[in-house]
Amino acid sequence: MTPQRNFASSLLLATSLGMLAAPAVAAPQDCGQPGTRGEYWEYQGERMAQQQKQLHDALKLTPDQEGAWKKLMDTHQPMARMERRKPDDWAKLTTPERADKMVERMREQQSQMFEHVVALKEFYAVLTPEQKKTFDDFHSGARSGMRGKPGPRSMDRAAPKP
Repeated sequence: MTPQRNFASSLLLATSLGMLAAPAVAAPQDCGQPGTRGEYWEYQGERMAQQQKQLHDALKLTPDQEGAWKKLMDTHQPMARMERRKPDDWAKLTTPERADKMVERMREQQSQMFEHVVALKEFYAVLTPEQKKTFDDFHSGARSGMRGKPGPRSMDRAAPKP
């Protein structure tokens, strides 16, 4: 073999081994189910509290409006974390029983949402027109959880540039 062939084959072998080893090095340390780790829920709670504070400060509420704000915040809870099911208990259920449990959970979430919407409407009714505009503007942006889905666009950004 010529020196160039030795070098080429050695280089090919080294890069192949490097490519095979790279995924093992880059593997995440915590391989648990996404979204179930405590840090995620803590982060979401902190972020929600920051956004509520920003909105409260931007609205400049009067003392008369604070009661409606408190009622709204009491009903505004992050999506409740599903309680962990024990796989053995879940496996013992029949498919219709599992479906019934899922429907029961959805009804609980729906009733919480109805309570929140009632409180939201009551709060919105006590706001001044300027506060309503601020409130609407605050809630009109794209959500961070809308992975890859575009938010509202203004007409000048949507039009192609000549």
